[in-house]
Amino acid sequence: MTKMFGTAGIRGLTNFEMTPLLALKMAQVYGDYLGNKGKVAVGRDTRFGAHMLSDAAACGLVSAGVNVEDCGTVPTGCLATYVTQKKLDGAILITGSHTPPDRIGLIVMMSDGAYVPDRVARSLERMFEEYSTRRCVTPPDRIGSVVPADAPIELYRKKLLSWVDAKLIARAKYRVLVDPCNGAAAHVLTDVLRRAGCSVLELNAEPSCIPGRAPEPRANVLAATAREVVKKRCDLGVATDIDADRVLFIDANGQVLSEDLVGAIFAEEELAPLRDRKCVTPINSSGLIDLVCAKLNATLEYCPPGQPATVEAIKRVGAAYSYEESGKYYFCRQVLWCDGLLAALKMLEIMARKKLPLSELGAHLPKFYQVKRLVRCEDSKKEAVMARTAEIWKKEGTEGRVKDVTVDGLKRVYKDSSWLLLRKSGTEPLIRVFSDSMSPGRSESLVALGEEIVRRAIKQAGGR
Repeated sequence: MTKMFGTAGIRGLTNFEMTPLLALKMAQVYGDYLGNKGKVAVGRDTRFGAHMLSDAAACGLVSAGVNVEDCGTVPTGCLATYVTQKKLDGAILITGSHTPPDRIGLIVMMSDGAYVPDRVARSLERMFEEYSTRRCVTPPDRIGSVVPADAPIELYRKKLLSWVDAKLIARAKYRVLVDPCNGAAAHVLTDVLRRAGCSVLELNAEPSCIPGRAPEPRANVLAATAREVVKKRCDLGVATDIDADRVLFIDANGQVLSEDLVGAIFAEEELAPLRDRKCVTPINSSGLIDLVCAKLNATLEYCPPGQPATVEAIKRVGAAYSYEESGKYYFCRQVLWCDGLLAALKMLEIMARKKLPLSELGAHLPKFYQVKRLVRCEDSKKEAVMARTAEIWKKEGTEGRVKDVTVDGLKRVYKDSSWLLLRKSGTEPLIRVFSDSMSPGRSESLVALGEEIVRRAIKQAGGR
């Protein structure tokens, strides 16, 4: 059986790998999985081909006997909110999220707004493979219909503001710069913050097929955004990816906070008031979260990276909070998905309650230095390369080793609390090489070792 779903749905080159036919067939299969009945929402981002693929998905669902509510161009959190508030049976989201503009994806959501778990993804893949011989054909009198969704963005705005103390934020009169990367949160993020009493300035704020900066919001691509935060004398900068599930924060001094520091700030706020403190985070999160959870006497559960695995772990342990190092934050007492707009409101709420600038919220926490590198590797070679990497891994970089973790990829933890992680990307033709340490020099040396091992494995596996 061919594996189609990665850590964030099905991804590929727009109109070459991700075609209207694929979207239509997978939507039909999802309709079959739902029993050829019910209601499903469809939404999309601003990329080339997104409208085409969402229309194809809607046609596939309708042909399978499912009624469709078309939400149009919406952030991921908006679509998930609409599904749960309207009690629909699921959703299909067409988005490339943080990937380059020539790539796009298809994400299938369940009725709770979360991405389909691995077991459901495998069922859909099996049904897709058997499409020509076993899929159900809906008779004409049971074909579904497509209708416009009932004000999904307005519903979303109201729910976002209900999940925080909007009056507290408004009293602080914050000045915020937003950079939604010309994506699905364009104008939506601005409007929500203005309704929360903020003065808002915009950058890369008009919806466009071509983003004004690299779509993945990382510190190294947000220099221009950070300069604008300082120039416009803002209290906070908020930068999302194209579907706005990821978010990075910039303080008034133009410093982009690390995703792990933000994750720790949120963890303290979300877990401290609770008696039963449970947190979930993927294996590539910084050791800082271990220290925070230990201080709070909170249980910390590690899981593989990616939303499906993270949400499964959240549900399994009953976690109140989770985060991913990519800038995804899960406020599990409210929702089961990561939402950059909700995270922005939560951050403003913390700043207002503590009466502290963003730069001081994490000042009491120890500093960890994480280095993240990407090594290109053809998708078809990933398995062979990781197998060869594992062989090299057994013999090299073992000095000071405390333990090896194989929840996903290869992670080695050392006596000095540093770690090195090698794992294949679930969304792009890459091997990810991450390191984490309280010493920047140690992080650099570890990631250099990891890169060298992976490149040697690629060469030995016949890749390039």
